[in-house]
Amino acid sequence: MRLNNIAYLALLCSFFLCLYLLRPLSAEAAQQVMRSGVTIGHDYDSNINRHSAEEQSEWTSSLTPRLTYNRAELTNNFLIDYAPSVVYSHHTDNERIDQYLQARYDSSLTQKWLVYVHDTFILDDDPYSDPVADGTDNQLNDIDETIQVSDRRGRNRYWTNNFSTGSRLEYARQSFAKVGYQYQVFDNKEAAFSDFVKHSPSMSILHRLNHQWDSQFDYRFIKGDFDEGEDLASNTHRQSRDLKTHTSDLYLYYKLKPLTKVFGRYGYSQTKYDELPNDYYYHLISAGLNHQISPTLNLGFEGGISLLRIDNFSDHDAMQLRIALTKAWERNSWSLSADSGLDEQQFSGTDDQGLSRFWGVRTTYHHTFIKDLTGLVSLSYRDDTYLERIPEADEQRVQGDAMLTYSFAQWYQIALRYSYINQDADFAFNQYNDHRVLLEFSVIKDLLKW
Repeated sequence: MRLNNIAYLALLCSFFLCLYLLRPLSAEAAQQVMRSGVTIGHDYDSNINRHSAEEQSEWTSSLTPRLTYNRAELTNNFLIDYAPSVVYSHHTDNERIDQYLQARYDSSLTQKWLVYVHDTFILDDDPYSDPVADGTDNQLNDIDETIQVSDRRGRNRYWTNNFSTGSRLEYARQSFAKVGYQYQVFDNKEAAFSDFVKHSPSMSILHRLNHQWDSQFDYRFIKGDFDEGEDLASNTHRQSRDLKTHTSDLYLYYKLKPLTKVFGRYGYSQTKYDELPNDYYYHLISAGLNHQISPTLNLGFEGGISLLRIDNFSDHDAMQLRIALTKAWERNSWSLSADSGLDEQQFSGTDDQGLSRFWGVRTTYHHTFIKDLTGLVSLSYRDDTYLERIPEADEQRVQGDAMLTYSFAQWYQIALRYSYINQDADFAFNQYNDHRVLLEFSVIKDLLKW
């Protein structure tokens, strides 16, 4: 039986309180900070339901207090961050309370043995995305710690809990063994969407063969339990989409030059469903390089092919491509990326995405106008062909973001963001345009520091 969102909040607080009290005692000097703040926001959304017909706009105002506690030692770090939000809708004249709670504990048990425990709870109705996110992994955990909620959901109430724990051991010079476990819960208020619980243990071994050669093996198992929503058209319960996935990757790295590393990769993934859709597996073969062209210019490249087999369907091939170019100046930075291949989107909060063959490009530019005034512009395009739909369906998506942030008087900040999404699709009910404008005023200050 699944707990409700209030029970999860209480359980999360209790767990991390016990973890904090039972932490290893240390004679190290610890720095502790209690920080508080508040954010006042105004948000305009032109199409909250993400439909092309009968678009409905909404204007909301929010008040978000925040309280953060952080204890930092030389070998341990504990953080808890709580930010409830009172949101008022000017369209419906209603109020709601959103919740955000994050707790993190990182510890170095020895000089070569690190462990972590992280958890994030969110109660909201807004699919969240961050134009600043760069997709980099936590240094201890190769699993993406966020739940990627699809913008196509529109404004539908949900709550998530994302728990992850793991360890990294340096068992030989520059050779590492990692183990991890991730537990995710996604629960919808509306029966039109499926809830899920996701279990995902993983392991990784990076072994240095000599001063030029490295090898790496990654394995991940995913078990997805879906509580299928109702088919509103027929008022019937959908068939089970519970799944089990095994994914493994083998890398071989060669240091060609001090600033250039080339690699080869072989990957295999298999997904089996309880009922629908059809099981599939694919092989991935690729090669690439990571090269530092100059101290401020970096290039990453990977190219290859994925060979996909779907039960009772025709076979598919997909080009595997990854290009990443980053450039930094004294006051600016720019990135350009392009990628293509296969993407598994079963855990995106919608029911019709699943396995896709995709390609996309993205560019982001940061600029510091003056010391306290910064700006960001981001533009992306993505094309998906969803292979598990009958018939297959294509979707194209253009997204643009612009943001200005101004900080002043040490504790204060004003942020203005504009976001635009244009989605085109084979089926009209998946097409929409959306404009969003968000204005926020924040103040955050250290209450206590000892």
